[in-house]
Amino acid sequence: MTRPRSARFAAGLHAAVERVLAWAATAGVAVLGLAIVMVVGDILARALLNHSLTGLVDITQLCVMTMAFLAIPYTFIRNAHVGITAATDWLPERARAGLDAMAALAGAALVALLGRYGLDQAVLALRYGDSSQTIGIPMIWYWSALLVGCLLSLVATLAEALRRLVHAAAGVAP
Repeated sequence: MTRPRSARFAAGLHAAVERVLAWAATAGVAVLGLAIVMVVGDILARALLNHSLTGLVDITQLCVMTMAFLAIPYTFIRNAHVGITAATDWLPERARAGLDAMAALAGAALVALLGRYGLDQAVLALRYGDSSQTIGIPMIWYWSALLVGCLLSLVATLAEALRRLVHAAAGVAP
């Protein structure tokens, strides 16, 4: 039996989005690795040279935010968030897929709202020229990490919702 066209489309879209988000998560881990190297360098500089790297807290905070917001969308597309399935395990497969689709759509609404309100704050930070206290990193960079993460999370949750909706409607897992 061949899969319906809608299932093939949903599966192809989901796989493409997953590949992009895997690269984004890998980039996030690389940014975190950079922060770790800088912190270790700071520890060594303090121990050996009695000198600290100025602004490391600002840089580390930016790196951690960037890593988190680049990695979170990958957990959405992999459906890797913590879930309680005891209430739905008894349901038929298609009904579970429908509930999973609704949960993904609720997640999409949440990240869309986070992105919307984050955009408001980013505009304010840009307008006022806000910057970090120690070395003056423009705060828009911090907000940009959040906005990119919300956009990628929105794409991930919508792709997951489509995959689950097709599964619920067609009865065939994409």
